[in-house]
Amino acid sequence: MKHLKSYNEGFLDYFKKDTNDDKITLDMTHRLEKVKDNNPYEIHDIMSEDMRLPAWMSKAADSTENGVKSEYYSVIYVVRFEDVDLIISNDRHQLVYTNTGLPAGEKKCVNKWKLFIGNNTGLCERIRSKESYRIKLFHLIDKIYKEDNERKRFDRIQTEINPAADLIDEAIHEREVKFTNKRNPRLEIVVTKSPDGRITGIENETGIRFPFSVGQLLQRNVEVWACNNNFLMDGKDTCPEKKIFGVKVSDVPQGHEWRHIFPNKFR
Repeated sequence: MKHLKSYNEGFLDYFKKDTNDDKITLDMTHRLEKVKDNNPYEIHDIMSEDMRLPAWMSKAADSTENGVKSEYYSVIYVVRFEDVDLIISNDRHQLVYTNTGLPAGEKKCVNKWKLFIGNNTGLCERIRSKESYRIKLFHLIDKIYKEDNERKRFDRIQTEINPAADLIDEAIHEREVKFTNKRNPRLEIVVTKSPDGRITGIENETGIRFPFSVGQLLQRNVEVWACNNNFLMDGKDTCPEKKIFGVKVSDVPQGHEWRHIFPNKFR
């Protein structure tokens, strides 16, 4: 078994009994493994995002193995759970200087995959679990973070795309747009438009002022007017969907802990 000494810590991890720190790391991993399409947890990369850290996180991020101030990390992820937060980093690098003080490059340090857990009540602990557990947790967080960013990017693009601008879309050839009051369905405003979206007629006996007139283009901001005045547009609610902690209500699955903790927000 003498030759085993040449293997790194990751290999020897498989022969060690789980410590309390291992169990904490596994618990954090299991929480994130439950994340499917919609992630309810905040994840930030403090090396690429402009964010202000809570006091406990600043202490954790400043602490190094040997106190060298010229160290930095490629990625440091912060994950915000309901009860605690965690910080996990990848490879640590140290800047190298010549005897005259000039920069001479950098080197990777042996210490890597540092993991801290804490909260704003004073908890701030470094978790010294098996390296293989920390690596698995880091890559899981990395995967969820990148998927979240891609989903947000796509949502931003979709928000700016106006289907009515597609002149080949079938909907553009519909000559009527019907606005129906949410509280009193008998109140209706019917707008007719030409194939290019220009208003050709308005039937309005509700007494409510309609912001467009014949000859104008029926623009997208009519959806804002419909929302503010409690009207459905062709039977659809144009109001933005309610969000809880930045997450759409429809994206929070049934049975999620938020629905039990904040039942009034999901009515």
